[in-house]
Amino acid sequence: MTMRVLILAGGPAVETDAPSVLLAERSGELLVERIARQLGELRAQMIFVLRQQDIGRHHIDDVVRLAVPGAEIVVIGRETGGAACTALLAVHHFAPDEELLVLAANEFLDIDYPQTIAEFRARELDAATVVFPSLHPRYSYVALDDAGLVVEAAEKRPISRLAAAGFYWYRRAGDFVDAAEDMIRKDAQVDGAFYLSLTFNQLVLRQKRIGVREIDGRRYIPLKSKHQIAVYEGEISGERTR
Repeated sequence: MTMRVLILAGGPAVETDAPSVLLAERSGELLVERIARQLGELRAQMIFVLRQQDIGRHHIDDVVRLAVPGAEIVVIGRETGGAACTALLAVHHFAPDEELLVLAANEFLDIDYPQTIAEFRARELDAATVVFPSLHPRYSYVALDDAGLVVEAAEKRPISRLAAAGFYWYRRAGDFVDAAEDMIRKDAQVDGAFYLSLTFNQLVLRQKRIGVREIDGRRYIPLKSKHQIAVYEGEISGERTR
């Protein structure tokens, strides 16, 4: 079956009237183009979740269709209850047995995606994420057992030195849907939002094998503030802040 890659670009803008983060530009290449280039070898069906206001103001849907021919688009008109809820809005775009990768558009990873996914498949994992070293409470975190498998995930609370980037892979999309719905039923939210990271806790309860791939923190590129986007675009110099 075709792998599905769900790219979440439906969250709040970094500031009022700011364009979609997908329009961040570096060396003449838009972020959406860079994402498409890095994911190209996966030969996956890409699905973008976009805000209605970004379509109305900046025609982001047209940009996506030109940058990623054949991409499917899900439009949201208002803020959701968090990334997990946003992802569930695209549930009709993938089948339960299809492989699913969920990416946050405002967290770019400078990694080899095909190699990373191949590693997860070879390890016979049910789900996985990419992690980098940190202790800052702004991130999601996972704790591992002696076998290197996830036993717990936490949001905005360091439970290890392994911070999860905006990359969540599921061997079966149905496992993601079940876990997200379980999480919502149990009201497992943080500050009023349901996070993708916490789907892992529901999968642990189902005895699923969840792994990680650790990367150098410099390969994690957050695009969550005006300053971070300016650094990415090269408008200001200085060390990139995470």
